[in-house]
Amino acid sequence: MMDLQGQFLIAMPHLNDYFYRTVVFVCEHNEQGSMGVVINQPTDLSIAELYSKLNFMMKNDRTFDDTMVVAGGPVHTERGFIIHKKTANDFQHSYPITDELSLTTSADVVDTFGSIQAPEKYLVALGCASWAAGQLEEEIADNAWLVVPSDEKILFDTPYEDRYLAAGQLLGIQPHNFAMAQVGHS
Repeated sequence: MMDLQGQFLIAMPHLNDYFYRTVVFVCEHNEQGSMGVVINQPTDLSIAELYSKLNFMMKNDRTFDDTMVVAGGPVHTERGFIIHKKTANDFQHSYPITDELSLTTSADVVDTFGSIQAPEKYLVALGCASWAAGQLEEEIADNAWLVVPSDEKILFDTPYEDRYLAAGQLLGIQPHNFAMAQVGHS
């Protein structure tokens, strides 16, 4: 079985469904299936607005930048999935993805946002993508996805609109090379 946990999936140009031009960060991959978060589809909800809504618009001394919540996938769109750098504090529902990154699904991580207790870097997603056992491997074999080791700079710092091309460049793919409808078929 391939080890896809902690990898990026780059949607091939011929995918014209929900995953058109997406980059997915794979958070879990095992015999039961796979789960990941789309990292390059921002919503119109900022993290500051999310924090305010969850804290009932209470006044606070938190400082936020203009980072947006992303649409993490078509499944569980009402739930939050936070990918973040490991922290000294544990959160209620955190799961290791790599040695450096964790996935947290509990609201206690949101309570730290804008404060010094917040993770050093984090990405907030509503929803996720999931695959049944063997489904993702089949899609990769059918040339729906390219797989590349993830990069924290792309995951946390690259502007959303540049993440698709930046992830492709990890494989040496230049933007003009993605013009083909079916790369990988000869």
